[in-house]
Amino acid sequence: MKPRKPVTDPVLKEWLTEFKKLTTRRSYLSSMRKFKEHLQIEDLGKYLKSSPDATGDIRRFLTTLDGRPSKSIMTYVTAVKVFFQDHNVEVDDNGWRKLRRRGFIPKRVRAETRDKIPTKKLLKKILNYADLKARSQTLFLVSSGARIGETLQLEEDDFDFNADPPRVHIRAEITKGGIGERITYFSYEARDAIKDWLGIKGSIQKRSGGSYAGSRVFNWSSFTARFMWNLACDKAGCGDRDKRTGRRIYHLHTLRKFFRTKIGLDLDVTHALMGHAEYLDESYLRQEQGEIAQSYLGAMANVSVYQIEELEVSKAVEPLKAELEYLKKRNNQILKDNGDLKKKYDRLESMYEATAILCKQFDRKELEKTIKEIYQTVKAES
Repeated sequence: MKPRKPVTDPVLKEWLTEFKKLTTRRSYLSSMRKFKEHLQIEDLGKYLKSSPDATGDIRRFLTTLDGRPSKSIMTYVTAVKVFFQDHNVEVDDNGWRKLRRRGFIPKRVRAETRDKIPTKKLLKKILNYADLKARSQTLFLVSSGARIGETLQLEEDDFDFNADPPRVHIRAEITKGGIGERITYFSYEARDAIKDWLGIKGSIQKRSGGSYAGSRVFNWSSFTARFMWNLACDKAGCGDRDKRTGRRIYHLHTLRKFFRTKIGLDLDVTHALMGHAEYLDESYLRQEQGEIAQSYLGAMANVSVYQIEELEVSKAVEPLKAELEYLKKRNNQILKDNGDLKKKYDRLESMYEATAILCKQFDRKELEKTIKEIYQTVKAES
């Protein structure tokens, strides 16, 4: 894994500290580095002092991005515009509108990579090549619908492993835009994998030094999260890329799409579990949690990678269970019948012994009389 390049430009370094969210800082850092590289700017401090033509430089930057996915272009240009505004460099509104009208800035932000949602069969194959930390992360993402940025900031106290279904509290401060606080749920297999990971994470050493100890459950960066997923995909032979954009078809965000399409719950509930703010109202946050939990429990198998096999085995065993119950009842009846026969046998045996004694002690007439009595007794009981 390549180490991250340190931020050496003092103006850029100071500006990034103004943003609280790590993902925002990284996105803006990447965008500004591209801006500097493509416009051959060595020092942003000197660049700002030169009274730059912000609109013209953004246009030049956009020209170098021709052919990039529209979402990426918007990310880059938004970061540059924010940088200019924060440093009191005017971005002419009329010039900005011209850039839009003349096609430099995409009118729509949409994903242009033709990604695919992995199947359960493919997920099993990928997980065969994942270590415990990657497996616990993946099983949590596919069964909770949480964003990777939220997931990486979850702490042990946020989890309730004893709840049924297991649940996690996604705090407002770790959600996208600071909104979307919610309770969501995850599968039994994710719970077991996470608990196994928590049992050893303090003793596992990072390649860069130090351990994974700490309150964060998934105590690594988004770069590492993607690296682990991509590495497992490559080993499983499914590291395919879109021919137009060069981006991976099975990227980490497709696990969130897997949840959305497979969970099978009411659409409003699904969006709420995923943290789409417009679906998170008072009824979801407080009054209906028990009902939602039960709904999720019934649908958990839909977003479980391995549980479906257990259900199939269970269905196959059901007829055998019924047959076994029948055999148990039949066996009990046979034992009961045998018990009754044994009692009759013991009675006859005692009568036989009594007859033998009579043969020795009584005369013929008395013996014949006794045998007739025995005969009548046996006949009556038969």
